[in-house]
Amino acid sequence: MTDHEISGGPIQRTDVALKEYIDRAFWKDDVLRAIEYSEIDVHVRDGVVHLNGHITSSTSQRRIKNAIRAMPGILEIKDHLILDDKLTLEVAAALGALEHTYACKFFTGASHGVISLNGNVSDENVKMLAEQSAASHPNVRGVINHVHVSGVMQGVEGQPFLQPAIGEIIYFLDGVSGIVKQVIMNPSNRRVIAMTLQGSFTDRRYELNSQIDGEARSPEKRVMLPMSVVRYLTKASGFLSIRSNERTRYVDFDPGDFVVPHKDWIPPYPYCSDEVLFPLEYQGMSVQIPDQPHPVPAEAILEGVSFREQLLANDSLGG
Repeated sequence: MTDHEISGGPIQRTDVALKEYIDRAFWKDDVLRAIEYSEIDVHVRDGVVHLNGHITSSTSQRRIKNAIRAMPGILEIKDHLILDDKLTLEVAAALGALEHTYACKFFTGASHGVISLNGNVSDENVKMLAEQSAASHPNVRGVINHVHVSGVMQGVEGQPFLQPAIGEIIYFLDGVSGIVKQVIMNPSNRRVIAMTLQGSFTDRRYELNSQIDGEARSPEKRVMLPMSVVRYLTKASGFLSIRSNERTRYVDFDPGDFVVPHKDWIPPYPYCSDEVLFPLEYQGMSVQIPDQPHPVPAEAILEGVSFREQLLANDSLGG
């Protein structure tokens, strides 16, 4: 089908052609191309444009709408974009109760939905409460916690913020690949700490069997990998820093080790609720901040871990 079709006189662009036209319009805008292009998801259905994602400001929002408003064939624009400047103010306002209670000051910033916290506090409990307060906002994609605790030496920089896409192909160093099926998330900061992959992975037991009977056996299964083994990640594919036979770096996925989020919990963009799991340690844990905050033991989220300690240790406070 061509980029347009004639129907009763006026030119009606197909949904596919409209999306391509919109993508080109964004790319031609120097500002949008440099800052927002990769962060905007465009969907067109029956001439209605749906915009999703996180952008920096109302200025970018106006540029986006101006770039597409005059296009023939667009019947309506449904704008679901979340603005960093507005989100920053809302998170800062929510932190106000903690600042008043604990006589401290937080400095908050946002980059395409990822909240960065800075400031100085008296103990780890206040740092964790600030993280949970920021993460309780449903439009926050994740929290990076740089708050400094008085008298405590700053730790090493934590894992980068990563969000593997569901259905994305992930490659081991030896070329073996798997498909992302779900992500494991820390609800205290809404950050992905692990992912499950579906695929055919090397297993020593099957290697031995194949040597005995001469048949290559590589059954498909699901495994769980911590984000610490991710070397590079894009929206389309990802690359790991390990080989598929490095079994000490990942484990077979056991649904019993995880819980599904509460039905009222809103997942961070771009995930749906059924694509996210919480480690079992978080069962029953609330990330809603009460009107009168109270200390939460930092060790509460770290007890009783084995392999999962690798997932939580570097991310428990979002550093």
